Amino acid sequence: MKVDRPKGVRNLDFNESYLLDYIEKTIEENFKLWGYEKLQLPLLEYYNTHSKSLTQALLNNSFRMVDRYSGEILILRPDFTTQVARYVASLKEKDFPLRVYYKGDIFRYVVPKADNLYERRQIGIELIGVSEIEADAEVIGVAISSIKRLGVENFQIDINNVKIYHVIKNILKLEDSSFSDLMTFIKGREIYSIKRFLSNFHVDEDLKEFILSIPSLRGGIELIESLLDRFSRVEPLRLAFEELLKIYIILRDYGLEDYIVFDLGEPMDFDYYTGIIFEMFSKDSKKVIGVGGRYDNLLSKYDGDCPATGFAFDLFCLHPILMGKGFAESGKDFYIIDTTNDKKTAYKIATKLRELGFSVARDIVKRDPEESKRVAFKKGFKTVIIVKLEKSERRLYIFSKEGKVEVKSIEDILG
Repeated sequence: MKVDRPKGVRNLDFNESYLLDYIEKTIEENFKLWGYEKLQLPLLEYYNTHSKSLTQALLNNSFRMVDRYSGEILILRPDFTTQVARYVASLKEKDFPLRVYYKGDIFRYVVPKADNLYERRQIGIELIGVSEIEADAEVIGVAISSIKRLGVENFQIDINNVKIYHVIKNILKLEDSSFSDLMTFIKGREIYSIKRFLSNFHVDEDLKEFILSIPSLRGGIELIESLLDRFSRVEPLRLAFEELLKIYIILRDYGLEDYIVFDLGEPMDFDYYTGIIFEMFSKDSKKVIGVGGRYDNLLSKYDGDCPATGFAFDLFCLHPILMGKGFAESGKDFYIIDTTNDKKTAYKIATKLRELGFSVARDIVKRDPEESKRVAFKKGFKTVIIVKLEKSERRLYIFSKEGKVEVKSIEDILG
């Protein structure tokens, strides 16, 4: 019988699972502090419901099955944002702004090599019903404060505005296919391909130089200020740069400006974004740990129409950054080994400690107490209590993982 797991999915051992829970709970607590409420969403959705909102590539890479009841095609959730949009559009009463958060798994087909997984775990927020730039700043502020709350400091948020690309599309009068080609060249930072592409168009030299330089336009607020001054007379571009400036000013008021980088050469893959977009990086990982942005037109695909913005962390990318760095200690507090025939003492001590909020496990395997102690510390328990009968009196030997030992009576523990 095969005991292997399928390609594209993973197991998390006890310590990894504990850390994942710690990360989720910490981020979830921060979401609540910003006024976000939890939304529980199903794992299965109708394929047709999302066929107009998800990209064709994402639809092609979704996991599909037939609903045995209705005969319709179902998909395993490939994306949370579209699912939230579907939910909000279904509401009869919408009291905006809506601040929601979610957590769970999404499934997308990839070639299952190395750490490319079908299954990805996310936790994120959506702020729906607000068009003001302050909403974009808020979700970025939530993202930054969530990472900081985990104790991680060596990270940054790369911010961009897709309106810049759409201004270029309109000026050059590009068809969708040509625009897609240009975006591919920009994302790949292919300067020569962009230059060759632009050779087919008659365009202002200053604007042409700007488009050629987009892949290298990365820096602080000084970059945005210089572009604002340079293109002050090109109103659509000016407005796009002003949004980036406003984002910075609000985040500076939050005291979070040190984590901000502007990267105009990084368009993102989803085509439903309409304004500010951002990606989150850590210097301890080569992977993107989270993405977000504004998607004002998405709800219109589901019989609704309102502005929205949000982001999601990729927990399987965030998890390795914290693993082994002591950000979360095991929740295993006490391990009790009772060497007496009557185990009532162990029961009473365990009950008392649990009432005080400690986690307690008992050793119910017949083996040498020293071996049980070794196993307990190996499993991550902080303290081991061995109950011994000495001269008709029960004594408690309390061992710490640092090697310290105390001897106490039952009364010392039970009071």
